[in-house]
Amino acid sequence: MIAHLASWVLPVNRPPIRDGAVLVQGGVIRAVGPAREVCSSFLSSLSGSGFRGLICDHGSGAILPGLVNCHTHLEFSALAGRIPPQERWQVWLEAALAAREALAPGEVAQGILRGLEALRRNGTALVGEVSNTGASLKYLENSELAYHLFYECLGFNLLEPVDLGKSFPFLAEAGVAASPRVSAAAHAPYSVSAALFRAISRWNDAGCRPQTVHLGESREELALLAEGNGFLRDLLKRRGRWLDAFQPPGESPAAYLQHLGFLGPRTLAVHGVWLDEADWRLLVQSRTWLVLCPRANRYTGAGLPPVDRLLQARVNLALGTDSLAGNWDLNLFGEIDWLQRTFPAYPGDLWLRLATLNGARALGRDRDLGSLEPGKKAALGFIPLDKPGEDFWQELFTAGAAGKFRWLG
Repeated sequence: MIAHLASWVLPVNRPPIRDGAVLVQGGVIRAVGPAREVCSSFLSSLSGSGFRGLICDHGSGAILPGLVNCHTHLEFSALAGRIPPQERWQVWLEAALAAREALAPGEVAQGILRGLEALRRNGTALVGEVSNTGASLKYLENSELAYHLFYECLGFNLLEPVDLGKSFPFLAEAGVAASPRVSAAAHAPYSVSAALFRAISRWNDAGCRPQTVHLGESREELALLAEGNGFLRDLLKRRGRWLDAFQPPGESPAAYLQHLGFLGPRTLAVHGVWLDEADWRLLVQSRTWLVLCPRANRYTGAGLPPVDRLLQARVNLALGTDSLAGNWDLNLFGEIDWLQRTFPAYPGDLWLRLATLNGARALGRDRDLGSLEPGKKAALGFIPLDKPGEDFWQELFTAGAAGKFRWLG
């Protein structure tokens, strides 16, 4: 047994514990609480002779659970630094598509490895990875991270009937089709046909798997769904994906997916920058998760999600970083730090919950990750703090964003 002690323990599922401890045995959390209680009364009741394990006092700082990054694109990691921040999302998208298509397979592989290392180094315990090719799966399987891989399907011009296994052979592979850690994903309403949305839902429903979709990321998406024109129509035509028979539904993004049966408690909608109040109500009513990537939205020129209004509407929120083609790094503490600075009226533990327990729930992994509770995996880390006081949460998140997180055990 190892008892990890610190001036603060942040279980997430309960208030912070001053002078706390986390007891770990065999990679599993056995107890969480005040240090004296954990190291004396709890263990005395088990052994009758007090604590016989190793005590690791980490001093001034906070013990906290590993983070949950619900949305990444590791296959874009090789583009780090190659596409500068943009003021217009359309410019960023075209640049990202061209740069990704120019990458050699070896560059993609090396980028995936660097991305995984960055995630782990900066405190991510569980990642929701969105893949266009499936190339990141073997690297995830060999990493220290827990994961869920979403295989992203595109096909604006696909019509009924859609056989997902035939259209996307990766999903028909034996190890993939039987894996509870792999789902089919829809890219976005502007790149996925109604028929393909339905096929993706059927495939995921058969295995009770979560699913994801980019939703309301840009104004251009709204224009396509409302009137069937604009930048995205032109882009689809240039790429040979436009469907002349397409009839714009004349609906908002969330209303469109609601009518297709794609929303629900196992759906992770990502971004939500341009959703309106009616969309938020649909997300709440369907218990759909909305994954925010605020720094990525700034980087790509998409805009910023209305975080305070989403919270007031009681939308289920989690966090992601998106890719290194459209963000400064894959450090989820950067997102939390930005949220804390931008919305200081909200308590800091709210942002930590979004980046841990909420994310684990969205990915269906809250039984073993996302908080410090007995019986869960001992995926815990430590951030040192010099003088924790009134600005405790800001100091914590700034230190995490600066790369001061370290794993325990």
